[in-house]
Amino acid sequence: MNTLSVTLVSVLTSGVISMGLVWLTSRQQRLDIKRTQRETHNGSYLNPLRWHTAEVHHRLSLYATAIDRHGCYRPAQVLTKPQDIDDKNADWFAGTGVALISSIWMTACLFAQMTRTRHDIPFLRLSAKDDTKLAALILKVHVAFAACDIYYATQTSLGTDVILEPDGRVRSYREFCELLSQPDRRVWADPLIWFHLTIANGERRSNLQRVLGALQELSGFLDDSLAGGASLRARWDAEL
Repeated sequence: MNTLSVTLVSVLTSGVISMGLVWLTSRQQRLDIKRTQRETHNGSYLNPLRWHTAEVHHRLSLYATAIDRHGCYRPAQVLTKPQDIDDKNADWFAGTGVALISSIWMTACLFAQMTRTRHDIPFLRLSAKDDTKLAALILKVHVAFAACDIYYATQTSLGTDVILEPDGRVRSYREFCELLSQPDRRVWADPLIWFHLTIANGERRSNLQRVLGALQELSGFLDDSLAGGASLRARWDAEL
């Protein structure tokens, strides 16, 4: 092979290698962009769900711990029935009633995030296995609360009521208190209020444990899906 042939082969080889590297680099960049978009899209649903799951688990665990030690959770024993809320003012919601009402608000926000995520699961970019498991774990939480007489339709209705349109944010604690101050709207939250009053009195312990177990499973799945730390442990550590 003469010098010219060697040169041509070298040039062609270099060109092919360069084109291949450009194609591979471009392909990797496209994959990276798609992965980032997928993670951002999924995170916009799963991160709020993960946060509210950890918050509700933590709060209900406080009930469970107090019940085991004292037979009740005294900070939430501030009403005898949901209708007692009707004559409460802002001072009560911000003071005496905050332990009970904030627990109810947190759970209503969880219902909102579960409803939002469940409705949009088909649009989340999850593997078929994770897609199915997420739906099953959300349903398991719904069923656990339904066993406490907070039926599925009530959960989704209350969750929808907590979401404010058009921006899609959940109601703040103050906004939720204002909602409960309206008897015709509070009535939809009555089953959730009864649940918290009942467990605060040390009743329905098995139902409470079932809810906590379902929340723990959902939290673990979300931690793994988002490659985050153990959110339940982190929530407890935040109190130390």
